[in-house]
Amino acid sequence: MNGKNNPILAAGTVIVPALVYFVILNVSMSVLTMAAVVLGGDPQRQYMMLQVLASLVAIPFMFRYYRIDQKNSAVFWKYMEFEWRKKNWIERTANGALMFFAGAVFGMAWNNILMLTGLEEISGRYQEAQAHFFAGDVLFEIVGACLLTPFLEEILYRGVVYGRIYDQAYVNHGGKNGRIIAMGFSALLFGVMHMNLVQFLYAGVLGILFAWFVEQAGHFYGAFLAHTGANLMAVLRAETGLFSWMEPGSIAFYTGSAALFAAGVFLTAVIACSSARQRNGGVK
Repeated sequence: MNGKNNPILAAGTVIVPALVYFVILNVSMSVLTMAAVVLGGDPQRQYMMLQVLASLVAIPFMFRYYRIDQKNSAVFWKYMEFEWRKKNWIERTANGALMFFAGAVFGMAWNNILMLTGLEEISGRYQEAQAHFFAGDVLFEIVGACLLTPFLEEILYRGVVYGRIYDQAYVNHGGKNGRIIAMGFSALLFGVMHMNLVQFLYAGVLGILFAWFVEQAGHFYGAFLAHTGANLMAVLRAETGLFSWMEPGSIAFYTGSAALFAAGVFLTAVIACSSARQRNGGVK
């Protein structure tokens, strides 16, 4: 990719797609919000519906970046194709299911840890984001937060941003070191773009896991399913009584959090073992 050897140009190739996404999404939200007001709607309660529409506007722009990078990648997408071809459809489906559940349990466990810090109570921007997020129809929360947003963000952050950093880091630092740098910086940008400390920490940590899932799957679908699992648990927790037994500070909260974390570790280990077997010729 052009600009690899120039740090400023190299950074620009990574940051520009994220800024384009940020501008398109926010401009679309502003226009849609004004339209809702003119039509007599309530933008506060219709926030997730407007978010769904804004995401639909942004997806073609991000998908175009994604498709261009697949064709022009120096290293990353060649490696992804290699990983993808090592798996048959049964193993791809099984890996996808494992990644979905791993994202769900790790997301809940990490969210519980953040609850214990007290940051959620002192972060005004986080509380504002949550108020918008859960103010409207559950249907739009599921469609927007559990499907469209993960799809859009994984195309951008794990498909484009991670892939571009991977290419640059691989050339400059080689193999394993390049991968670690790419995971770290793509997760950092993913966290920063959430615009508040709580979600920065939440998204930043999960971003590393999602990047690893992309590599194990050979495709961004692994990260998408894990992201969907994490967001779905957040919606179910807020909108149903399914996890009411896990009250912060209770014994059930601590034991449940430990069990969720252990389940996530187990699922990740199964994914790693499965991928290792496939690389060693398990798929014929």
